[in-house]
Amino acid sequence: MNRNADTEHVSECTVCGTTLIYGGTEKEQTCTFCGMSTYSPIYCPEGHFVCDICHAEEALDFLNRLTETETSIDPIEIVDRAMTHPSFKFHGPEHHSLVPAAILIVMKSRGISRHDGSPITKDVILEGIRRGSKIPGGFCGYAGTCGACVGAGVALALYLDSTPKRATPRLQAHRTTSAALDLSQDELIRCCKRATYYGLTAAIEMLKNEYNIDLGPVPKPQSCAHSETNPDCAEDECMYHVASMST
Repeated sequence: MNRNADTEHVSECTVCGTTLIYGGTEKEQTCTFCGMSTYSPIYCPEGHFVCDICHAEEALDFLNRLTETETSIDPIEIVDRAMTHPSFKFHGPEHHSLVPAAILIVMKSRGISRHDGSPITKDVILEGIRRGSKIPGGFCGYAGTCGACVGAGVALALYLDSTPKRATPRLQAHRTTSAALDLSQDELIRCCKRATYYGLTAAIEMLKNEYNIDLGPVPKPQSCAHSETNPDCAEDECMYHVASMST
């Protein structure tokens, strides 16, 4: 089902766009986004459910709440679910916080400590979200660097406890952002979904190659589920577009 990125669903599922069923009896349902269970007579025929809190809250509030509810060990799963949340616009600065949030949440879920042996706590993840939120929208076009790519550097900086006066951790955080920006040299106009995948890729590969931390595979080519909601989609010029590698 094609729909504009800024269309708000009134009687359709916010996950898949299917017309909702307004039943006469409440039943227990689990929110697709946050995992909270509650009772509601309204449901999606495809099995999706979005709780009232997720319907109402803003993107950063949603990410902050994930620090308490999310247990996934797959950063791609977290990113793709967040990017379909009602509060996430197709393009927007919330993606700058999403990259470090997903990486750090997965590390916490997997029981992976920071480089100095200290645990990755809720406060560490919240700090990643805060740092990402300081990067303004449109940074990719106005400042010569992409916020989602910087988000990858934020994740590594927090893992390594980087500061301006710690040379090696600072270098590694810079290298991670640089690797994400190298991926972004695609001569295409902005796409926050594509940039988020670049940021994830750089952070996942840096952690694996330099620190032997395996967070799973990087986003795969032809895996984007968001193309139809992007009026400016580069289609087969983008490696993530479903038809980009078709012969």
